[in-house]
Amino acid sequence: MRWHPTCWVILLGLLAALLPLVSVAHTPLRLEVNPDHPAANDGSLHTAAQPFATIRAALAWAHNHGDRPVEIYIHNGTYREALGTLENHRTPLRLVAQTPDRVRLRGSMQWPDWQWVSTNGAIQVYRHPWQQRWGAAGNPWTAYNIQLPALAQRGEMVWLAGAPLRQRLALAELMGHDFYVDEAQGVVYVALPEGVDPAVLEVAIHREALRLLNSAHIALVGLRFEHYGGAFSQALRIEGSQDIEVHNCTFWGNNWGGLEMHNSDRIHIRQSRFLENGWRGMAAGGIRDLAVHDVLVSGNNWRGGWAGFYDWDAGEKYFHLRRATFDRYRAIANQAAGLWLDTDNQAVAIRRSQLIGNAVVGLFIEAGTGPVTVENSVIAYNYAVAPNYLQTPGVFGWAAQAVTLRNNWIIENEGAQIGVRDPYPRRITLPDTGESVTITSKDWRLENNYIGAQQQLLLTTLRGHPFLETLTLGHNQWWSDRPQPFHLEGTPLSWQAWQQQYGSASDRFRSIE
Repeated sequence: MRWHPTCWVILLGLLAALLPLVSVAHTPLRLEVNPDHPAANDGSLHTAAQPFATIRAALAWAHNHGDRPVEIYIHNGTYREALGTLENHRTPLRLVAQTPDRVRLRGSMQWPDWQWVSTNGAIQVYRHPWQQRWGAAGNPWTAYNIQLPALAQRGEMVWLAGAPLRQRLALAELMGHDFYVDEAQGVVYVALPEGVDPAVLEVAIHREALRLLNSAHIALVGLRFEHYGGAFSQALRIEGSQDIEVHNCTFWGNNWGGLEMHNSDRIHIRQSRFLENGWRGMAAGGIRDLAVHDVLVSGNNWRGGWAGFYDWDAGEKYFHLRRATFDRYRAIANQAAGLWLDTDNQAVAIRRSQLIGNAVVGLFIEAGTGPVTVENSVIAYNYAVAPNYLQTPGVFGWAAQAVTLRNNWIIENEGAQIGVRDPYPRRITLPDTGESVTITSKDWRLENNYIGAQQQLLLTTLRGHPFLETLTLGHNQWWSDRPQPFHLEGTPLSWQAWQQQYGSASDRFRSIE
């Protein structure tokens, strides 16, 4: 059978007509959010001339029409929204700020109708109805004999001019620049200096900005997450998801956490900032292929600091990572650890990073088979508060196996520059295989590092015989003005004694005069 030339013409015409449709199906549909536009609404028909009024409505529309990629372009402004949970979304979706850091997702409100209560000197007390009734979160760690202070269990938050008011647990404790929530009466009280209008206060009313659950191919670009309240909550939570990108975002001033990730694959966090959150900036558990690039984590755990709680769960903690990279990761001046690899982290690389001026340990590597590699980084001036019973130093290993420190500056940390302390072996179950393993600190390699401090120890161990017996050293530069800068198993050692027992001929030592 031969086709007539006319049939070929018709077929080619049909294909030509269908090709634009195929192309359109793969071109992202652009939605706009611009509440300042006179035609903005959250109805069903939307163009650039008729944008959405809220991000939540645009996100819901994109999810309900998930047959093609969507980009939600968000105009600059403050969006006092909780976006809810995006669940089972698998089509590519991007939320993009018009200008990075100028789209503010804010979990707080400003109230114009505060009621004056009293004057005490130069302090004015005001009140306002309180409907959240979040209560105390409770202590999930009582089985571990951890005392979580009552103040750390609270989720209420009030901000004034970029700083949190201090929360009090009784009305009589108000002194100024603070607040108290009376849940029984449903009232929040604030105490402010004379002349400060309470209408400018930012009061947290939402616990979470967005949750990504069992979703994939989602990018958040240039967004700023602020003032989300609640305890054990976070502005952004990623759970059971894949191929998620957080690019050029800021997580600032949230009561508990900025970003938390669980049981997900291929998560990329880059050029983002985690600043002044009440508990921690970022944390994760059960992530495969985590990439963290050009990230600043600073000023976190002020709520824990209020209560004198600096460790255990506070700060930047990671569990069960598989293939993770922290490149140009800067943890500076947090009231907690700079970076805590806690329990079963494998194939972790930390490169070109700075862990400086944190309240406790700079880098804590705990209960993991590794390998963990730290290269070309600075770990310095940590441990300003020093509450930890293990006397954590700059780099602290507890049941940390297969650790390599290469080409780093580890200097002027309090307590010791490197400490390996195994009070007891750690037994963990690997979630990948169900295998139970016992881990001790061993198979460490120190190469080409600068390790030094004027008054502090260089290296200390507790029950560290496996570490010492398997330690590999090469071309490190050590310096100290202490006559015995090493402290091993309770015994102080000079440089000469260290070299005789454990040292390397290629290492060098300089005494600071």
